Order: sequence, then C-alpha cells, then structure tokens
Amino acid sequence: MRIPIEMRRRMLKAVERGEPVNAVARRFEVTPQGLRKLIRTVRERGDLSPAKPGPKGPTKLTLNAIREHLSVGVAESTVCRRLRKLGVTLKTMA
Repeated sequence: MRIPIEMRRRMLKAVERGEPVNAVARRFEVTPQGLRKLIRTVRERGDLSPAKPGPKGPTKLTLNAIREHLSVGVAESTVCRRLRKLGVTLKTMA
C-alpha cells in the first residue's frame, strides 16, 4: 500500500524533530524498516513522491532475439556457440 504524500511529510517532520523512528512508525502504523527506507530515499532523491515501479520480472531473451539485436547474418547455432565460448549459458525453454 502506498503512503500518501502528506502522511510521508508528517512522518519525516516527526523524525526531524527528534522523535525515535520506532515511535513514529508505531504512531503512523507503518513498519520501522519502511520508515527508514523512506528517510533514506528522501535523502538520496530529495523527493517525497513514491518511486516508479520497475520491471515485473526477468526479460526472456532468445538466441534469435540476440541475433536480431546484433544485426548479424548468422544462424542461431553460431550465436549459441559463441555465447558458450564466452561462458554465457542460456536456460532452455520448453
């Protein structure tokens, strides 16, 4: 659940006034770890808004996609052999 910006602002002000993080977290019904992460994020970014969500999982990469991305006119087996020679392994998809 996202924490509203106004609530974030009030939590940060309470911590800045010297209240312990655990007490502030308890009062606003958030976890101390979450509040510490919020404090760290605000220090790093200087912004109270929530971060944009990232990708939801690994991207599936196929030999054909690699070959097309590299714009080379070789067979998939050639790409596979070169990757193996470089120590890159691919998980076989069923």
